[in-house]
Amino acid sequence: MDLFEYEGKQLMRQFEIPVPESCLITDSEATPPMPYPFVLKAQVMTGGRGKAGGVKVCADEREFDIHKKNILNMEIKNHRVHGLLAEQMVKAKRELYLSITLQGVSKPTLIASRMGGMDIEQISRETPDEIVKMEIDPFTGLKGYQKKYLAKRLEIEDKQDFYQFIGKVERAFFDTGAKLVEINPLGVVDGRLMAMDSKFSLDDHVKKMQGTVEQLEKDREKLYRYQAPEKEMTTITYVPLDGDIGLISDGAGTGMLTLDLLNDEGLHVASFCELGGMTTEEVMYRAMDLTLTGHPQIKGVLIVLIGGFNRMDNMALGITKYVKEHQVKIPIYTRMCGTMEEVGLKTMEAAGMSTYNVLTETVKDLAKTVKEG
Repeated sequence: MDLFEYEGKQLMRQFEIPVPESCLITDSEATPPMPYPFVLKAQVMTGGRGKAGGVKVCADEREFDIHKKNILNMEIKNHRVHGLLAEQMVKAKRELYLSITLQGVSKPTLIASRMGGMDIEQISRETPDEIVKMEIDPFTGLKGYQKKYLAKRLEIEDKQDFYQFIGKVERAFFDTGAKLVEINPLGVVDGRLMAMDSKFSLDDHVKKMQGTVEQLEKDREKLYRYQAPEKEMTTITYVPLDGDIGLISDGAGTGMLTLDLLNDEGLHVASFCELGGMTTEEVMYRAMDLTLTGHPQIKGVLIVLIGGFNRMDNMALGITKYVKEHQVKIPIYTRMCGTMEEVGLKTMEAAGMSTYNVLTETVKDLAKTVKEG
């Protein structure tokens, strides 16, 4: 479950992570919630809201009325705005970037940069040396030497405040079973660190968070023109990332191994789709749809299947049906072995699609095709 900024900051307050004073607005007739000046920030499930006009400073009542109505009726990158976060204006001496993620990595990983306020992918492309990555042991957390190194790379002056702040973010990540906690920018305000923005992604399957997720969903009923997204009725877990290779795997373990192999070949994953549980032709078709629909940047798809309970003939039918109906032109490489493998391979062959038995060979051939393509 991806959270709106206001929801992420609610969770951060529970872990005593400093955030600006704020108030949610869900009504176009709302009155000013705090003294001027303050900032109005569109609550929307996409980035780029600042450039789209979804973040405005209100200096008086006239500006508040104009910006409130304009932003509430916006669509940003085809996403409707469902509320406004009225937030205290704070002046940051510096802006940093900080996140802890399990998306696209095999272990919890902290990512940080002294260049906050920018898109992390842009920093990675233009100034990769400015990014610090550290794996976190989930049992012990960051080690002392890791924190010291991080403070040095980020040019932190108040190291004690920094260590305490990092500890709170770690607890927020692990105690909620999050997939991602991102703070960008992380501001240095009056010498202390403050989360000026929030991006939170929760794992819906973490049992201890079920009550929190249900309450968040219930509270969203008060949002402006909000309609809850349809629940995914399959066992699929879909994680969007930022590369150009779609990855579909029938299990998390194999998927993590494949991610490492793709990284070794210099490829970056656009999404990771785990089928999970007993998988049918329809589930495979749905996984293809999630991976490819609306993602024009994808240059190739890697499908990794090992048939135990799942039948490879069904998997092949789901793949070939989707490719035929949607006239998919990008290369699709499939590692397929196990139950009903012979029938599945014949179905794939008849559709002119490449299949393999060895995973490393599959990855290398896909990498060669994509790089030459």
